[in-house]
Amino acid sequence: MHVGAFASATFKVQEFLESIDERKKMKKLSLLNTKTLSAVILLGLLGCVSTGCGTSSLSDVKVVPEVSGTVLLPTGRPLTGGQILLYPFGEVQGAGRLSADINEDGKFAIKSDSKKQKIVASEYKVFIRLSGDPNSRRLERIVPEKYLDFREDDFSTDLFVNLNEQISGIVLKMTKG
Repeated sequence: MHVGAFASATFKVQEFLESIDERKKMKKLSLLNTKTLSAVILLGLLGCVSTGCGTSSLSDVKVVPEVSGTVLLPTGRPLTGGQILLYPFGEVQGAGRLSADINEDGKFAIKSDSKKQKIVASEYKVFIRLSGDPNSRRLERIVPEKYLDFREDDFSTDLFVNLNEQISGIVLKMTKG
């Protein structure tokens, strides 16, 4: 909770207490006298400051050195070419698009470096790019369209990878359809 929002809520409580005319209602709320209310405000502010209000900084983000795994077709056989594309899913500070070539065994490795790409431990959508691969015509027939590199938001995938859970030996198996 931001400090401004907390202070605003506190002022609303004070206005409410001041607006109560009936003594009966005041007895029910007698615990919230001025001293108690001040203590609650102080504790709330201390809690907010100690836990760090606001978003996390880039230094709090976990960066991994390498991600590796295998891409499998719906048949269970390895994809023998193309590129794997990992697009961040959700809003994670510092997470960017990642890519790597897929070799003839279906294996890929994405390395983190300080200039081109940092691999932030987060969840990513998985897509495949076939353009530029000499076998792209053959591969287009066996890779379901939902995994192909997209240019518009209406293309979706059901393949995700969470780099908070695993970074090596990842097996990404496509489904039909």
